[in-house]
Amino acid sequence: MAGVDWEKAYHDLENHIEAIMKETSELVNNASPKLKMNEVYVSKTNTLDVIIDATGDKMEYAIDLIDRKGKKETVKTGYQKSNTFSFDIPDGRYSITAYAKESLKENSRVFEKISVNFKRVLNDE
Repeated sequence: MAGVDWEKAYHDLENHIEAIMKETSELVNNASPKLKMNEVYVSKTNTLDVIIDATGDKMEYAIDLIDRKGKKETVKTGYQKSNTFSFDIPDGRYSITAYAKESLKENSRVFEKISVNFKRVLNDE
């Protein structure tokens, strides 16, 4: 390999790698977070409160609340921007399906099902 200017070749390669690193950094830093369900938090006082923690881009949230004994009709909230829900329901056993989706993407939904035994906590006054 006679006649190769190794110093120039090294500097050309170094510039090329630097450009690749900048482009990769821009792609990673500007990427939307991947859609995933992190946690569904339930608080039981006088109401059943549910908070959906999910990661994604421009999120919407919904809940299906099912009375496991069949006494109360299923509650389906429909999607909303808030991730917090409060239900004034009778004591009982319920199944909750929590949904999260990205508003601007088709078929981008995650969900989690949990069971809850709800009993009102009354304040002694």
